[in-house]
Amino acid sequence: MNFRKPLPALLALVSLISANTPVRACTGGALIAKDGGVAVGRTLEFGQPLDSVLAVWPAGSEFTGITSTGANGLKWKSKYGLLGPTVATFHDQLFDGINDQGLNAGIFYFPGFAQYAEPTPENTAKGISPGQIVTWILSNCANVAEVKEKINDVAMLPVVLSVIGIVPDLHVKVQDPTGACITLEPRGGKLVVYDNPARVLTNAPEFPWHLTNLNTYLTVTADYPEGKKVGDLKLAPFGMGAGAFGLPGDFSPPARFVRMAFFLQNAEPQESSGQAVATMFHFLNNFDIPPGSALPPAGVSETYPDYTSWTIVADLAKNQYHWKTFGNQNVRMVDLAQALKAAGDKKVTVEMGPQDRGTFTPSTIIEAK
Repeated sequence: MNFRKPLPALLALVSLISANTPVRACTGGALIAKDGGVAVGRTLEFGQPLDSVLAVWPAGSEFTGITSTGANGLKWKSKYGLLGPTVATFHDQLFDGINDQGLNAGIFYFPGFAQYAEPTPENTAKGISPGQIVTWILSNCANVAEVKEKINDVAMLPVVLSVIGIVPDLHVKVQDPTGACITLEPRGGKLVVYDNPARVLTNAPEFPWHLTNLNTYLTVTADYPEGKKVGDLKLAPFGMGAGAFGLPGDFSPPARFVRMAFFLQNAEPQESSGQAVATMFHFLNNFDIPPGSALPPAGVSETYPDYTSWTIVADLAKNQYHWKTFGNQNVRMVDLAQALKAAGDKKVTVEMGPQDRGTFTPSTIIEAK
């Protein structure tokens, strides 16, 4: 792939836009194991707890698109069973999820760059709110190829999400069990599809810019550097990690994109999807934002500074959904097939655990003997 260096003018524009919008710092990536299994994971950062639950929707579930005109949007019936963490109490709006075909989709904040279609009688008939895009994809598509084929059947319209009081600017990462990955971005009123060879997504600016920016870090390597001699002075690395010198460590979207791409590129071979799940959790630990370390711009009202509400990793080979929350760091898992069997023909929910940063559930206490 041919990448170019970042444009300072664009970076200045990003800074200007970010200064007037809330901070949402989600990070996602995917690992492919030697047995062909895919582990896809991401974090959710928000300036307020959204108390997500896992909504389990069986095949045949009926949905109605939300529009800003007051008229109903697209009506559809799910072809596939699915589950995912909800956007607060809106169970038909999912931050992320998987379906019974092993397809994963997730929304990521895209501040200042989302350009939704203006509502018209024609697109209102196939309209949905930004928060419904994951549900629509998982309801209707079995793989990335089908998403590409069907994406023009739906229109993402600018609808205010009441829990935050604004139209959420979003873009989408889609991953299937074959390893295929795409990014969808609302640009010029249309959903533009980009192949995602990095299998990474963060936030603004546009996805092609992030791929271009990787050129800046061509010389960053995981290899332990050799010592050098300057005159009679012998120089040597101080210790492990010197090979990653220059890797950005801040929480900005470009830095997080580069860091996740670096981890995936240098990952040791994963024997199985189960091993890849464990490794993905360790990767995502590097994107866990400690409260107070990523403050919002001046004038932006936030309940809290950005912090990591929950982290998920899905095993697309076994269709198992693993997660942990801010208040409970124990990893839990739901098997989609078992969840759909328990749900029957009705939606059910699964509690994810405490997500408010003021809560904590201790691990099991083991007494010393």
